[in-house]
Amino acid sequence: MTNDGPIISIRDLEKTFISKNSRVKALENIDLDIYQGEIFGIIGLSGAGKSTLVRCMNFLERPTRGTVYFDGKDLTMLSKKDLLSARQSMGMIFQQFNLLMQRNAIENICFPLEIVGMEKGKAKERAYELLQVVGLSDKAKAYPSQLSGGQKQRVAIARALATNPKVLLCDEATSALDPATTHSILKLLKQINKDMGLAIVIITHEMSVIEEICKRIAIIDDSQIVEI
Repeated sequence: MTNDGPIISIRDLEKTFISKNSRVKALENIDLDIYQGEIFGIIGLSGAGKSTLVRCMNFLERPTRGTVYFDGKDLTMLSKKDLLSARQSMGMIFQQFNLLMQRNAIENICFPLEIVGMEKGKAKERAYELLQVVGLSDKAKAYPSQLSGGQKQRVAIARALATNPKVLLCDEATSALDPATTHSILKLLKQINKDMGLAIVIITHEMSVIEEICKRIAIIDDSQIVEI
């Protein structure tokens, strides 16, 4: 943990989902600080609001109320263009990997770099570098259907790191994996945290994941943080 201000700071956050005949409060009274370089866990039962919270951090979900500061910027005040640019500094990995099935590993990792307009050759070079980081140099041309769950998640991690993010958000990133594969993915995340110094936020319902990797945790229950 550094002495600098937090990389993510959440104040008085609330998220309510409104449909034609119901209002569901997914989050309320959330105050949270996450510091550069730390591995921070958010744990709670299914439906407690964990995934909504992580999606509010990068404004995939816009909070109903409250403020999210990322790297000193108030996300609620940013233009669409500046918000997209802030999002590039937050990598995200998901439970279901979300890889593009018709692209091989290298092409999947290049995808976010294409979006930011990086030159093709440079993007490929960066993608090969990252495949090495996640230990899959020999799988550059493999398609998702040819990879195991753990390998898919490694490709997804490489893709999330492509734009040099300051934060990596992991939404139940190991819950589709067996214990041995989970352990190897957590070991990789620890190594990335150490080598790259980026903050990692782990959303999980598994205490063993929290115990293995997190320095600090927030416990979320019934849409509120009950303890940090």
